[in-house]
Amino acid sequence: MSSIRNIKSSTPMPYDLAKKIGVGGVNEILCVFWQGYYKLKDDTSFVVDTSTAEDDITQKWYEKVVGIWDSRNRATSIALNGLRPIHQYSDNTMKKRKGSKSPTIDFCFKDWSTDNSYFGAEAKNLYESRPDKIARYVSTGVDNYTTGRYGSQSSESSIIGYVLSGKISEIANDLKTEMAKSGPIANLTRSKSSDPHYKSIHLRIFDGQEITLHHLFFDLVSA
Repeated sequence: MSSIRNIKSSTPMPYDLAKKIGVGGVNEILCVFWQGYYKLKDDTSFVVDTSTAEDDITQKWYEKVVGIWDSRNRATSIALNGLRPIHQYSDNTMKKRKGSKSPTIDFCFKDWSTDNSYFGAEAKNLYESRPDKIARYVSTGVDNYTTGRYGSQSSESSIIGYVLSGKISEIANDLKTEMAKSGPIANLTRSKSSDPHYKSIHLRIFDGQEITLHHLFFDLVSA
């Protein structure tokens, strides 16, 4: 009689929230993001101009997203019932040393049954004729995902561009040029959505995993 051995993988695959909820789940989250944006635009009590801080916009947008998420019909989206929106989530997955501060992503949807797999949203202010902000969007937005500083257990994440001056199409072209310097698998391309939703695909540096980034550009010029 042969014996059966318990064999445990020395490098188990990390839980991936995006794969768990699937394309439909990711799309529903993105849809709620857009709904939150339109509610933000309609909120006359919140005035946005070129001097408005990213964190202030994100806080107000987060409030809109939470209200929409909580009002959804949960019976139609059972697979997403365990998810909760979280503002300023501290991700300690890639913390380098004991006592060091964990990276904090602006916003995410988190499943509390897992450690640090989440669908993240990092927000950046964008302006026309501001190449420094274009570079920052990549260096502290895109690169934070490709290095695993944010979303190291997630194959899909998002970056929200708050467009405070200029045209989205021109800013997207500038971002595409900047992103090309790091050699993405697929550079910034417009999705079929009527909203300015772009995608890019990258190779995550530390584990060689392909990741998809959803780039949502919120036109706040006239907000």
